[in-house]
Amino acid sequence: MRKLNLKKSFSFVTLATAAVILPAVAIAAVTFGPSRPTYTWANPADHITFNSITDNPVVGDERQLLKVRDINSPTTAYATSATVTDNEEVVLEVYFHNNAASNLNLVAQNTKVNIALPNGTASTQTATAYINATNATPTQVFATADMSASAPFTLTYEPGTAKLYTNYVNGIQISDAVVNGGTLIGTNGADGNVPGCSQYSGYVTIRARVHVPTTPTPPTQTPTPTTPTPTPAKPKALPNTGAGDVLGIFTGASAVGGVGHYFTSRRRK
Repeated sequence: MRKLNLKKSFSFVTLATAAVILPAVAIAAVTFGPSRPTYTWANPADHITFNSITDNPVVGDERQLLKVRDINSPTTAYATSATVTDNEEVVLEVYFHNNAASNLNLVAQNTKVNIALPNGTASTQTATAYINATNATPTQVFATADMSASAPFTLTYEPGTAKLYTNYVNGIQISDAVVNGGTLIGTNGADGNVPGCSQYSGYVTIRARVHVPTTPTPPTQTPTPTTPTPTPAKPKALPNTGAGDVLGIFTGASAVGGVGHYFTSRRRK
């Protein structure tokens, strides 16, 4: 199998760990699948199958097909997990390779890549990438990559950043549908055709933004003004109306009334 010879501007990953044959299992928190036969660089597949070689000299175990890095980090920093911070821009990269031996001339058809970004807010977010082709076995393969932060965050795709890289196209833009159900990719462009052999393999990259929502500060409560309690008015002083004074008033009044009655009576007679 010919070794992948990518242009200098073409991003790729090197892995330091030795390749081992594993079933579809978790590596740390990262997964890949489905469980399928695996192959080696010296002994490729005899049929169309994607990302099933475990000792690719450029990317290592191809089943770990999704990687992530900070936009400002070198391309050698791609990994299956990353620690992120608020407003950080990250690049997610999907490697695709039809493992059929080159002498078989087997071309994968209707090949698509789909990168499903997480919804919601969490301190650890998992993206999942899928590669599928109508005539591949299995029809679809997938892998995940994790991002973690010290606080819950969201991950948002940046429209217009989906790019395709191969030995024949250098970063051409592909449809934003790559994050919404998938879009066609290919060796010579977005036509869905990927021949067997590493020289026809390639990458799809997208960019996404990390956002840590801030908790709004509660508004300062304005104290409710209090209405002062009115001081009761002091009652006015009343004149001295003792028992003797009252009696005198009534006595005088009776006497005057009697005199008036007397004179009135005499005038009527």
